[in-house]
Amino acid sequence: MTTLSQKNLIKLAKKDQDQGNIDSAIQNLEEALNDGHSTEVVLKLCELYLLNKQEDQAYFLIKEEPDLFSNSHVFDEYLKILQANNFFIEAKEVENLLNKKLEIEIIPVETSRQFKIMQEIRNSTSLSQIEYLKLLKLDLNNFKNFAQSILLDPSQNFALRIALCADLVRLGIKDPMKVLILGQEEEFIPAKANLLEKDPLFKEVISSLGDRFYHSPAQLGMMIGEANLVLGNLYPRLDKYVDEPDSFAKDLALYLQTNNGGSHQQLLEKVYANLFK
Repeated sequence: MTTLSQKNLIKLAKKDQDQGNIDSAIQNLEEALNDGHSTEVVLKLCELYLLNKQEDQAYFLIKEEPDLFSNSHVFDEYLKILQANNFFIEAKEVENLLNKKLEIEIIPVETSRQFKIMQEIRNSTSLSQIEYLKLLKLDLNNFKNFAQSILLDPSQNFALRIALCADLVRLGIKDPMKVLILGQEEEFIPAKANLLEKDPLFKEVISSLGDRFYHSPAQLGMMIGEANLVLGNLYPRLDKYVDEPDSFAKDLALYLQTNNGGSHQQLLEKVYANLFK
């Protein structure tokens, strides 16, 4: 719902826009959002961000909308933002999710820029979200090939591997992909895999830890954080390494508390050695 104060700021923004003062109009709408969420304000602000060549700002703002797919006005603006950002890969993910072709054309950036993006990402020592999003500007073939090369590169961190696997899953890639896990080459089919946070084994381990440390919130937070790191290192082949979620959760907790991981001792030692190499 849009408050009276927000409506007044929208009017001021409209006046500024009519006078060609886009920056001031944006400031008024950003101030309006400080008063609380309003889809009307979000849509107008996204429109101005695009007008002001602030496509990245528009993207981050629209992605926070809870009705991204169910509200047709929000969805239409979202597609315009994907188009402005050349986020071809995300557009393909949306098509896979909705199982239909989008009515708006969203194209990748030119090939020369795609190769520059891939080189920059490969050489980055501390990859930010904004840098990673540049990969969404690739075409499908370059994205798949780049992802495959990174998934088999032992020098790349597991956070990048998880992000790439997640995008491959959302794309519904049906071809087998190879991935290096704890120094071993594994294979998975993205179309048949889950996102890490939606993997049944992941959820069961987290649930088990929740039950174990229900009365110790401080410990629970630490345990869940460690579980995310450990399971992230084993993703997307949790099915190979986590045979019994409750037993795994118990052994992980013991390993962190006493350095004795029971039947999972060797696995946990390998994971942490891989984390801190």
